[in-house]
Amino acid sequence: MNRAARLAAAAALLALAAVFPARASADDGGWTISSFDAQIDIQSDGRVLVSETLAVDFGFLERHGIVRDIPVQYDWPQGVRKIRVYELQVLSVTDAAKKAWKYESYGKGANVEIKIGDPDHTVTGRQTYVITYQVKGALNAFSDHDELYWNATGNEWPAPISRATATVRAPAAPTQTACFVGPVGSVARCTLQSQSSSALYTSPRALIPGEGLTVVFGLRKGVVPEPKPILQDRPRELAEFFEVTPLWLALAVFVAVGGVFAVFWRWYTAGRDEREHQTIVPEFEPPEKARPAEIGVLVDESADTLDVTATIIDLAVRGYLTITEVPKEGLFGSRDWTLARKKPTDDALLEYERTILDGLFKDGDEVKLSALRRHFYTTLAVAEKELYERTTAQAWFAADPSRVRVTYAIAGVGFIFLAIIVAGALGFLVGGGLVGLAGVVPAIAMVAAAPSMPRKTKVGAELYRRALGFKQYMVVAEKDRQAFAEKEHIFADYLPYAIVYRCVDQWAKAFEGIDLKAATAGWYVGNQYVMFSAMNMSRDLSSFSSQVSSAIASTPGGSGSSGFSGGSSGGGGGGGGGGSW
Repeated sequence: MNRAARLAAAAALLALAAVFPARASADDGGWTISSFDAQIDIQSDGRVLVSETLAVDFGFLERHGIVRDIPVQYDWPQGVRKIRVYELQVLSVTDAAKKAWKYESYGKGANVEIKIGDPDHTVTGRQTYVITYQVKGALNAFSDHDELYWNATGNEWPAPISRATATVRAPAAPTQTACFVGPVGSVARCTLQSQSSSALYTSPRALIPGEGLTVVFGLRKGVVPEPKPILQDRPRELAEFFEVTPLWLALAVFVAVGGVFAVFWRWYTAGRDEREHQTIVPEFEPPEKARPAEIGVLVDESADTLDVTATIIDLAVRGYLTITEVPKEGLFGSRDWTLARKKPTDDALLEYERTILDGLFKDGDEVKLSALRRHFYTTLAVAEKELYERTTAQAWFAADPSRVRVTYAIAGVGFIFLAIIVAGALGFLVGGGLVGLAGVVPAIAMVAAAPSMPRKTKVGAELYRRALGFKQYMVVAEKDRQAFAEKEHIFADYLPYAIVYRCVDQWAKAFEGIDLKAATAGWYVGNQYVMFSAMNMSRDLSSFSSQVSSAIASTPGGSGSSGFSGGSSGGGGGGGGGGSW
């Protein structure tokens, strides 16, 4: 047995283990079928009319009734993707006095299940159920005769059957008859009596669970119309959805490789910056006097908490607020900072700067950084949106970078689901699920490429080049330390840019040993017990920046809740079984 067959067998065992305990829990035995009598009429049009009379004894058990399962789908010869279907119609379900029982019938896998009884009423003791149904497509055609091969009782009853009989009647006398009794595959014979155009088959003994009575009744050709089996396409099993053939493999490779190339081409034509000049030379001041947050968005194409942090420092440097360190209290305390407003918003501020300033002091002119956790996340979202709008309005980007990223990410996820749906459809219809599954590869590539899809315009690309030149200047500024001796004011002015460039330490090191108290005293008050220096301030700002990012991006915690001949018992049509409920 190969690996695939072993896996299939294991899966079947798991399925059986899941099904039979469920039936056992619904029908734990303790009842018997006193008699099972089947009246089977072969009609002149080839249809078969079956009337089953079951006398059951529930004893003292309270049951709603019984369940009868009758197979209507059978495997066709191997290698043909067809199944044989019996068209079964339930005509009536009554008791011995022909009083109707309440019932419902429905398809259940390869069976028709007839559930008899009232869900609001239980019965005990002896009960009789007469089930009448008609079957089309049950006769089999051979070269010299036609035949009914029918499992009269079924082998899947959990209760013993004390007596079992089957009577077959036809428009003409049988050419041959046979019957079998016992478990599936048994060739033990039953008692048989023939009378002109009918035959009575009787089990010589009681049937235990798992045993059944199967009958064979042959007719000469022409008594009924030539039987033709009703065939339908057999649904593919899941393992057959992904047939590995040269055709499907070639198509799958084409879809995967071609799809990834399409994503690359999309990036190349629509996501790549419109660049002209590539040479980066140092810039000694912010290009076009762009604000720190604007430079931050230009550099990484994202408006984030780092840009907002830089804006807070920039607002302080420009005199709109002061930042004062609050020393930690106790051994397990943490540092904090107090932000105090010095002047209101004015026309000198850009829209996102006004939003940030007003959001900081929403509840007064003084606020501790730690307190921002309660409300500033709403301001952060608005400010980031306005920052995107600001940089897009200045034609630095072809479209809002955040919307571009989200659009491609959503499209990629959508294509993943579409590829899975196509894989299922192709697999079910033609076994080509591999082709659909290959479509997941470019879909994932699109999700991965989404962050790179925002596109700078020529204006934005040129400004980006110059912004990198300004960063270069700040990173290597230490080499020109002495040039800053008389320009200490630029330390504070350019500090917010060092934050977005993530080079605060390098920038501060260029000013080590230079008195910067005058440049920072008006807006920043650090640890009074530590001698002021640019490097000390760099460490303070790193801590402050970390605290800001944590505080302003925080959201308050929620309180959410979270079976022809050559036959045997169990062969032929019919069969099945049932149970009680």
